[in-house]
Amino acid sequence: HFRKQEWTAIGIDFVIVVIGVFVGLQVNNWNEARAEAERSREYLSRIRAELVSDMTQLERHRGLWQTGASEGYVAISYAETGARGGATDWEILRAFLHASQSFQLSFADTTYSELRSAGELRLIADADLRSALADYYVLVAARRGGLGPYQLLSEYREMVRGRMRSDIMRYYWQACYQQSAGVTNFIDCPAPEGVTGIADIIRQLAADQEIMDALRYWADTQRMAVELAGVDLGRAQSLIDRVDDQL
Repeated sequence: HFRKQEWTAIGIDFVIVVIGVFVGLQVNNWNEARAEAERSREYLSRIRAELVSDMTQLERHRGLWQTGASEGYVAISYAETGARGGATDWEILRAFLHASQSFQLSFADTTYSELRSAGELRLIADADLRSALADYYVLVAARRGGLGPYQLLSEYREMVRGRMRSDIMRYYWQACYQQSAGVTNFIDCPAPEGVTGIADIIRQLAADQEIMDALRYWADTQRMAVELAGVDLGRAQSLIDRVDDQL
């Protein structure tokens, strides 16, 4: 067409080439956008599953922390006022031991960390959701850190167990506390048969200022963890609802 100077045909050829290139580029862009949208949905689905896991763990640990704090306050009340609330000597001693349990909580943040490390947080198109997820994971990372209320081990734990008679500790682990398949249970076990001197033990514990100071701190730390867990459960549920809107 060019040799024959058929300009109309040349114009048509040019338009066809331009349209072909444009359509090819557009199809490629559509394919990339579709693939990126699919990756985004996959990552959001994984984040949702991890948030559900967080809520399950938070609910379970909140109950354990609540029990630990409540048992601690029973022991504290006895030490400070002599009040028993109808509890026997063994039940007071068992409260001292139940309060010594520590339950560390780990959050599932694998997917978010993967996105952040790969520089692909942009796959979460909703900027507000990105910001909310960042706030959540920064916050829970602080709470599960070495000084966070979700991760602390108490000095009280070592103190009270170190001062406990070995026959009582052996009985406690056998009859009063159970952990199986990731589920922990406090058991209202009866007093061990034939064991004497329990009244003397609880009086000694109550009179030990170092132990009682550590117990007060630990009981309050667990109570704070209970309250924070309630807040984080609400945050996690809100994020799940927002993720569901995107899926």
